[in-house]
Amino acid sequence: MKNDPSQPLGKWQNYLMRDGKDFLSFWSSLLKSQRDILFVLGLGFDPRMCSGISKILEVGGDGKRDCLLLVFDEGPNSPSKRHNDKVSSNRDRLNKSLAGRGQITEREVKMWSGDGRRLGSRNAASVFNADDVGQYRDIVVDISALPRSIYFPLIGRLLLIIDAWQLDSPRPNLHVVVSESLELDRLIHTEGIDDDATYLHGFSGGVDMEAISDIPRIWIPILGESQRGELERIYDLVHPDEICPVLPFPSSDPRRGDNLILEYRELLFDRFRVEPDNIIYASEKNPFEVYRQLNKTTTQYKNALHPLNGCKVVISALSSKLLSLGALLAGYEMRDVVGIAHVESSGYVMSTDIDISLVNEELYEIWLTGECYER
Repeated sequence: MKNDPSQPLGKWQNYLMRDGKDFLSFWSSLLKSQRDILFVLGLGFDPRMCSGISKILEVGGDGKRDCLLLVFDEGPNSPSKRHNDKVSSNRDRLNKSLAGRGQITEREVKMWSGDGRRLGSRNAASVFNADDVGQYRDIVVDISALPRSIYFPLIGRLLLIIDAWQLDSPRPNLHVVVSESLELDRLIHTEGIDDDATYLHGFSGGVDMEAISDIPRIWIPILGESQRGELERIYDLVHPDEICPVLPFPSSDPRRGDNLILEYRELLFDRFRVEPDNIIYASEKNPFEVYRQLNKTTTQYKNALHPLNGCKVVISALSSKLLSLGALLAGYEMRDVVGIAHVESSGYVMSTDIDISLVNEELYEIWLTGECYER
């Protein structure tokens, strides 16, 4: 799909994304030729953890089908441990899916240092090196069971490696797969958020440098439900001169944007003094649309504030995985100007048991870099 000529061109002015029935048809077409694939998954309790890899493996095809399984050490007091039975069930499901097809390599990601400092984001960025990536034609990162603090630096690192690939050898393909379900998203929530927001590793954009403290700061929070505490902490970190909230529209729930405005009305308009004209709308189901809107908004502010030495833009992804992925792409492309502020949590919990067979979930294939962009 081509970009709107009125908007600034970017790395993903053209893109490839497939969802629903097109997800399987895409992989069926791609796997007609032999391809070695590495799947990257996070071990967790989310029932969508194995949805993507299971469907792709059903397609068949020749070549290696290996899996790098990220296992999180969140400490003994993590609330996520309440769902250890679901974690074990997901591990068993993964083992059955890959039995006789490929190897599973586990890699521990420590979330805390011995002296109580958070390390998860930094450790996620060091999971891969160029030698790891070069063994496979396709790298598939399934973010369905990965937190933002992990998949942002992980995907950012992979993009850096592949973008710097030597031209005399085939460039690996990087795919992101996600299973979206608003029903499940509303049941899973953070518990025990940190007192202070921080900038994600690899996505500071230089915003935290003391030398630029006088440069105007624009904050673009992508709004999601039940994130008031996170919004307040990020506001205190950024001290923005202007705020441009992003609302999901169009959305599978036509009233979702209105409901978010009602939820945050006092915070946004009374306390943060947001101008209604600053609200940005972006498609709930298209991360590239979010990326374009963020790209466009950042460019407009850079140009308008050029006489004041430009500006720094801070994005906060506080919504679904698809919307958050759009923030990741914008943060990666404009990493000299854009920072991504985030609030860590002690862990995640699911508020109730649910029969996954009754949940409406939709798989998305997002091809970020590789051969389809070189044709």
